[in-house]
Amino acid sequence: MKKIVMAGALAAAVTVGLVAAPKAEASSAKYTIIHYRTVKKYKHGMKANFSYQLPQLKGSSAAVKKINKDIKKSLVAEKKNAKQLFNYAKDGANNGFKNLSYYDATTAKIIYNKNNVVSFKSEMKWWAGGVAEDNIGSWTYSLKSGKKLTVYDVAQGSQASIKKKLVKGAKKFGAGNVYFKSTNLKKMNFVLKKGKVYVYPQVYGYNMDKYFTLPARYK
Repeated sequence: MKKIVMAGALAAAVTVGLVAAPKAEASSAKYTIIHYRTVKKYKHGMKANFSYQLPQLKGSSAAVKKINKDIKKSLVAEKKNAKQLFNYAKDGANNGFKNLSYYDATTAKIIYNKNNVVSFKSEMKWWAGGVAEDNIGSWTYSLKSGKKLTVYDVAQGSQASIKKKLVKGAKKFGAGNVYFKSTNLKKMNFVLKKGKVYVYPQVYGYNMDKYFTLPARYK
């Protein structure tokens, strides 16, 4: 589906596409990835590009509906950020900036999909002049209940032992008192992969893609 809107110096194109998913195994999820894209063009060759890949599971069970609804929240949040991106590009054009392409691009892929657990990873790249921003996001769910799982649900060991490992891992990347006061360890981004939990503490902007691993309960 394509929709093109023309308004003065502004041209917007919105495209929604589907990315085919591989055949699901037993106790795994069938899914698709919906691609949302909006491009807005302004005078002096200024442009802003918003793109977002949204994973959605196939099926009509209560668990699937619960998971899909939760994942969609991230799209709604990022669309709000996209409005700011478009404003930056428009303001830049009005202030004489030329031939720059600002972007807010999020890609998503499945990392783990078996044992009634599905784990997605997203990568966001954002730039509107100045310093670029990269970020890692994640979703991991129980396919039986639809519950969003935390690192304590999937890592081996007691909650106390896992917490110690999370603190130790974050400190490797420079985490201090300020980080731990403002961060809920339970909500750390992570994905499952090949019997390990890949945890992204995201301490500083320059190491947002850095991770440490913990043994997982799921192989």
